Amino acid sequence: MKHAGHALSPPPPACSVPGRATAHVDDLLVQIAHGSREALGELYDLLAPLLLELLRSRLPEGADARSALVDGFSEVWRQAPSYAPGPHGLDWVIDRVTDAG
Repeated sequence: MKHAGHALSPPPPACSVPGRATAHVDDLLVQIAHGSREALGELYDLLAPLLLELLRSRLPEGADARSALVDGFSEVWRQAPSYAPGPHGLDWVIDRVTDAG
């Protein structure tokens, strides 16, 4: 698309987690459901920056977003055995983390 002789850049994605990573989130959740602490660490490394910003935007001013993030990942660990694999893994994690926060 061109405007006044310049090409327009596509808008940035709404989520910084690439589409391919969403399938990886599902794989990690299945591994976590089977007790893999390594998978939990990998999931944390992948999603913590995104989720920390999300928590900061939703929590009251002065609330400890990092503590809420840790609590949220504790919920992911506890509830992982109830996870039903599918393309909704990222939403599932976001729900657990934001509900715990």
